[in-house]
Amino acid sequence: MTPALARFDPGRRAVLEAVANLLIPSGDGMPSATEAGVAGRWLDEVLRLRPDFGPPLAAVLDGLMGADPAAALEGLRSADPAGFGVLAEVVAGGYFLNPSYVVSRGDEQVLEVRKRPAFFETRFSIEQVSGSTPSTRRCGTGSPM
Repeated sequence: MTPALARFDPGRRAVLEAVANLLIPSGDGMPSATEAGVAGRWLDEVLRLRPDFGPPLAAVLDGLMGADPAAALEGLRSADPAGFGVLAEVVAGGYFLNPSYVVSRGDEQVLEVRKRPAFFETRFSIEQVSGSTPSTRRCGTGSPM
């Protein structure tokens, strides 16, 4: 385990989950930050790629521990913009490192989007989930095509 990862025990990861879901909630068929694994495997990947984020992120999470997540996040945004920036970058980075997304319509999975293994490239495959029919709505807008 790298020194950057050693700082992130279950307590810090739980705090990260709570605030990450405020930054990226689920909606429009997309998973929340926690559902995408930003406090688990994808935090590990972000820290593997950017170990310099480890110490400031650990300090931010320690400052948020035991506080109401929404109030603490808002306080962090105004009192420590640099700390908020590290937190936001780690959450967004972990979210978009996740190589797989499922687009849903209600409880029905419609499309599966998979990122091919390439960190600096944007190669995706989109597959219709078997048994589903194409949607007549644009993803994320709710308006007719």
